[in-house]
Amino acid sequence: MNSRIQKQTFQIRDARLTDIEQLPAIELSAAQSFRSVPGLAWIATSETMPEEAHRSSIQTKTCWVAVDTADMPVGFLTASVNHKDVHILEMSVASSWQRCGIGKALLQHLKHWALRKELADITLTTFQEIPWNAPFYSKMGFVILTHDELNQRLISILDREQAYGFPEGSRCAMRFALKHITD
Repeated sequence: MNSRIQKQTFQIRDARLTDIEQLPAIELSAAQSFRSVPGLAWIATSETMPEEAHRSSIQTKTCWVAVDTADMPVGFLTASVNHKDVHILEMSVASSWQRCGIGKALLQHLKHWALRKELADITLTTFQEIPWNAPFYSKMGFVILTHDELNQRLISILDREQAYGFPEGSRCAMRFALKHITD
């Protein structure tokens, strides 16, 4: 019973440079879920986001961590600002902390931060059919963009992902329009 209560106790804070060492391990832990997905099991052992990308996001204050009661990161969201949009580069939650509301809390934190920064949209790319990807983000208010709605930046990201090895047509770009919060 105590471990369940402890698992549910977390806070979201700005990531610090001292957190960088933990972030790849969290991403790798989260990726283990792909072991059960035919054709995508290789993701469980693939390279994680480079530490330099995390460092850059931490320095620009676009990286947040979910921490346990000992202030140890158990999840993170790393993003970058592009004009009036913020793009989620990676969001991962350690496998032992999944289904505790951390992903939802990180997204809520990002939404409020983006509103304060007067940004227009939050974008991301993700798998269309994987339950903890596009279906999860849809529940959080994100919509899948049609090909005609994609800007050049998102097209380039999707092209790079396909070149990396993601099956053609498996990925999509999604957007959360921040005006929905203020309407």
